[in-house]
Amino acid sequence: DTANLEQEVRDMGIKVAMLSVPAKDAQEVTDRIIKAGIQFILNYAPTSLSVPENVHVEYIDPVLHLQHMTFYAED
Repeated sequence: DTANLEQEVRDMGIKVAMLSVPAKDAQEVTDRIIKAGIQFILNYAPTSLSVPENVHVEYIDPVLHLQHMTFYAED
């Protein structure tokens, strides 16, 4: 249930979020968590986000990281 997302983030003083949602929902969720006080976002969603200058976004491509990990896997 995400009905109380903003209040819970605020109450807990959370500043960092990992965003792992479908691309179509990423901006809406981002807007909500920024409104709640999130300042740093690790974005796994396959899309770019529009954020204020005071919010830092790090884009992560899970497919690239999976390829990197499997390169070292033994047969």
